[in-house]
Amino acid sequence: MQRGVQRGELLTLEQTWELSKRWYGTRLDPNYRGRSLEQAQQIFRDLGLTAPFWYMQK
Repeated sequence: MQRGVQRGELLTLEQTWELSKRWYGTRLDPNYRGRSLEQAQQIFRDLGLTAPFWYMQK
């Protein structure tokens, strides 16, 4: 922790690229409706992002 701010997570380049593809890949689709909290967390799990940082509360 530095200056009272807890560090976030570090991702590999591969994780960053895959996360960006999964997160933004269908955003321009006219039928895009967003994703649920559960769907977002599944993306994180699939990429091995399992630290508490990645888990949002409802």
